This record gives sequence, C-alpha cells and structure tokens, in this order.
Amino acid sequence: MTISWGNWDVRVYAADAWVSLASRFGAEHSVIIDRLEEFLQDREPAVRLQVAQRLQVISAVAPERMWAMGQRIAAQETSAEIVGFYLQYSMDPFSVSEPERCEAVLSIIKNRLFVDLDLDDQENEHLQDTLSGWLAQLYVGQGRALSRTWLEEWVVEPERFGGLLGRFTFNLRAAFFERYQPENTTQICAICDRAQESLALILRPAIAISAEAYGVLISDAGEADKEAAGKRFEAAEKVIHQGMNQLYFGSGAFESHGDEKPGLPNESAMAHFLADYAEILALIANTRNPATLHHLIELYGFLIPGNPIAVFETIHEILLGRGKEEGYHYESLGGSVIVEIVQRYIADHRSIFEDEDQRNRLVAILQVFSEVGWPDALKLLYDLPDLLR
Repeated sequence: MTISWGNWDVRVYAADAWVSLASRFGAEHSVIIDRLEEFLQDREPAVRLQVAQRLQVISAVAPERMWAMGQRIAAQETSAEIVGFYLQYSMDPFSVSEPERCEAVLSIIKNRLFVDLDLDDQENEHLQDTLSGWLAQLYVGQGRALSRTWLEEWVVEPERFGGLLGRFTFNLRAAFFERYQPENTTQICAICDRAQESLALILRPAIAISAEAYGVLISDAGEADKEAAGKRFEAAEKVIHQGMNQLYFGSGAFESHGDEKPGLPNESAMAHFLADYAEILALIANTRNPATLHHLIELYGFLIPGNPIAVFETIHEILLGRGKEEGYHYESLGGSVIVEIVQRYIADHRSIFEDEDQRNRLVAILQVFSEVGWPDALKLLYDLPDLLR
C-alpha cells in the first residue's frame, strides 16, 4: 500500500498546516505541539504521515516532546511506510549530533520488524531501505558498536533479512574504495575498514548457509527438507551476489558512461585492493551462482595490472574448480570474457608463460572452454604455440 489522499481529505491539509505553524509558534503556543500529538493518533495514515515525516521542525521549540513522539511512532505506528518516512526525514538530521537517541528509537523498531508491523512488499522495501541506511551510518560511518551487534544478528538469517543486508552493502559501495583515492584521511580509512569488515561479516555465514543448503539439496533428504533448503540456498546466494555487485560496479570493472570515478584508479590501488580484499574475494569464489562467478572473473580481469601472476593463478583456480562444477564454461558470456582475458595476457604479460606451470594452466583454461565448443577459445588453443613464440 502507498499512502495517498485527495482534495477532499481536509484533515490531511489541517495536519500539514499545524506542522507548518509549529516551528514558528510552537514555543509560545504549546497547543500546537498538542495538536501534532493528536494527529499522530489519527485513524488515517495520510494524516499521521504529515507529522511523522516533518517532526524535526519542532526540534528547537520542543526537543523533548519531539523525541517522545518519535519513540511513540517507533513503538505504536502500524504503517511501516510511515515509520520509514519518520526515519528517513525526521530523525536523519540528528544521526551525528544525537546518535544515542537515534539508537533508542531504532532499537524499538528493530524489535518490531517482521513481528507486529503491518508490512506489505512495498512498505517492507522502504523501511528496509531506511534501516539499512541507518545501519551504514551508525556503524560504518561512526563506528557505533550497537549497530554492529544488530548486523551480527541479521547475517545469520538471510531468508528473513536478506533484503536489508543487500541494501546495506549497496550503501557501502563507495566506502569500499575511498581509501584507494588520492585524497583520503585517517577517518576515511577507518570507515573503509569498517565497510570491509561488514562485508566479510555478511559473506562468511552466507557462504556457510549456501554450502549447508546445497548439501541437503543433493542428498536423499525428503521433499520438505529440500524445499526449505532451496529457500535458504537462494537467499544466501542472493546476499553473496549483492555483495559481489558492489565490488564489481564500485571498482571500475564495469565501464560506466556516467561521471562516476572508478574506485580503483591505478595499478597501485589495484594491488592494494587485491591484498586487502583477499579473504573476501576468496569467500565469493565459493559461490554456486554462475552470475556471481561471472562478475568475479570480470573483476579479476580488471585487476590484472595490480598483480598479473596472482590474478592469473586465481582465475585458473576458479575456472577449473567451482566454475567447472557449476557449468560456467557453458555460458556464452563466460567464453567471451575468458578469451578476452587470455588475449590480454598474451599481449601484455607474455613472459609469464615462459614458466611451464603457467603455460599448463593457460592450456587447461582454454581446453575447458574449447571442449564445449566455443570457437574463439578453440582457435586460441590451436594458435597458442605461435602466439607464445
């Protein structure tokens, strides 16, 4: 449901008018603040929304009553959409100046989420968007411990909180790469550290849940167990894919035609990223989703200048391991990107293949894609002796 109203909904416009008066005259006329409290109890969501989304206007004239009304919204409001608007607009200005009071409100909402808030899909998305933004602000942005404990609770239930976790990682896309920009500070690096830690915190249980669920799916378990495992598997893999997307799109591996600067602007940044994110990239390599593997391979292709030998060996390990298990070599996009990566190596890093082990890895990669009929891979394999001379 989306809250709406028409020209004849007089109480909506009355509530809007009283809110407009509050910032100017609320200090001298407490009846105005009283009226706002009454509107928050109105039977019509559209009326309550007028106050909930602009409650910050009384912060100077009645701060204690403002926070009391905010807690009432958190504890009693039945519309998740209104709760989301309150968090997004009315409470946001106080995220830095009064984080403890914000956490008190958020704690109330957290305990109600998926319990007694009347959620439908659209409301759920808006509230989860807002909560994920607050989680990013309080823990990653400010290093507040309470929000980290919430994250620790949510990461073990991707079926329930996967949407929130996905939105949370989306909010961190820029933070993953700020430390690799020329202009950074100690504070920026600390934010980046917490963003990276958060992603690892999300991925570790997601990978474990995916592996456990996959084990059930390929076992002799009953249909009910397999159905439940399928839901766990899908939810966990979605969380992994969303985390992978933030690294892929944020790094610069995806060629954007907009004004967005690549997160990794040069070879030095790529080398540091490979070292810093080694654990996270290794975790993602355990995915069983070919789409996630594809973005991971593309990311490694982008990172070649940072450490050509290590990247090549990692690509080989993924393709001959999990990639082959999940049929990545049957994907046409996979064949195209691997041929492109091999051509880049031959053009720019041919000396690597003076080593026999590396040549064997190269042949093994091309054989995997040639054996399923990709003509460009087959041609490269056939021409390889001449290309490496």
